[in-house]
Amino acid sequence: MLNDKNINNNNPHKNHRARLRETFRKAGVDGMPDHNILELLLFYSIPRKDTNELAHKLIAEFGSLTRVFDATYEQLLDIDGMGESSALLISLIPGLCRRYTEGKSKGKINLSEHENAEKYLVEKFYGCKTEIFYMLCLDGVGNLINCCKLGEGTPETVLIDKRYVMQIAFRNDADKIIFAHNHPKGIAAPSRNDLELTNDFSSMFSSVGIRLVDHIIVAGNDSVSLASVEKFKKLFI
Repeated sequence: MLNDKNINNNNPHKNHRARLRETFRKAGVDGMPDHNILELLLFYSIPRKDTNELAHKLIAEFGSLTRVFDATYEQLLDIDGMGESSALLISLIPGLCRRYTEGKSKGKINLSEHENAEKYLVEKFYGCKTEIFYMLCLDGVGNLINCCKLGEGTPETVLIDKRYVMQIAFRNDADKIIFAHNHPKGIAAPSRNDLELTNDFSSMFSSVGIRLVDHIIVAGNDSVSLASVEKFKKLFI
């Protein structure tokens, strides 16, 4: 059985894996080009074959390391040389990064300022390929009580059940609510449906003593707080 130690001495890639691991130990990912980072990752799904060519092929196919990580499991499997284990490993990265950033921010999170809410939500949507709708339940001073997923749909739409929304708000004893959803393939700007939904829920919450204080839309690293845009502020009064 072949392994790193018994590859033929004439092989130009002899000890390449060991050198790449050592580079990572000394310099971290900041000291490595994108294809080497991907190559190193693939070591753990392709234990005995050269992964350099596949790493270059993936970046050439998708355009960047980020876009490789954003690719779906099915898209990755379409690439010659990719197996199920490698596709699964790469697909895991965005969600893993999201879970890591969420864990780093555990504790009391105050989202009373829209800048803080937008930063929190941009991280929340890292790597999401479908449209997801969240409701952030806050206490009276803007501390986060719970971030609840209300629904998930296609990249363009998600359906929200009004009765379920009210149940979640009451269950979390929310004083304030922030709505948030993403546009995975669009821009951080509200559609007509987004505005109508915001208006409907603002009135509904107001009737039971809860304030809808913002609706934040995220697209990649961009975001918009509707409550901070002058022409949309009336939706939250």
